[in-house]
Amino acid sequence: MIISIADAKEVDPNIAQDDLDAFESSVRELTNNNFQNTRIRFKEVEFVEKNIILVNEQIIGLRIGDTIEVNYSHYNDGLFVVEEIQGKQITVEGAPFYLADSGKSMVTKVEYPADIKRGIKKLIQYDKKMTSKVGIKSETISRMSITYYDVNAADNTEGYPSSLLSFLKKYEKMRW
Repeated sequence: MIISIADAKEVDPNIAQDDLDAFESSVRELTNNNFQNTRIRFKEVEFVEKNIILVNEQIIGLRIGDTIEVNYSHYNDGLFVVEEIQGKQITVEGAPFYLADSGKSMVTKVEYPADIKRGIKKLIQYDKKMTSKVGIKSETISRMSITYYDVNAADNTEGYPSSLLSFLKKYEKMRW
């Protein structure tokens, strides 16, 4: 996860975990970047219980609350948040694993830079501020006039003004 639900609720108390998951998915898709820290990677892991991953080596570099990505499994690929670490076992939050998975699965730590976190907070602030104003181009009350910035298809990315998503440019990777 890019930011915790507690940090997001400081910006907007009405935000849900699904919203944060959608932001994370959008950032990864728009940049074509998985933000993996390849120095913290565990190969040939096993799924021993509904939400427990067994690693073949000592777990160094992971903490509770970190995001990990499971790759090369038949059924369990995805992003998970570390809930607990005991010995060589990693317990994750959320959806249970399929135990029938037998492959050369790999777990890699995912780390997002600070400016990505700041950018997501700005997007949450934008949502909070502009949700009620969508569709208003000009408003006049007495002698006061308000005109909102017009967002057209050329200036729009994923429903946000392109200028708000400019923080992603330096993390974009080429699509092959």
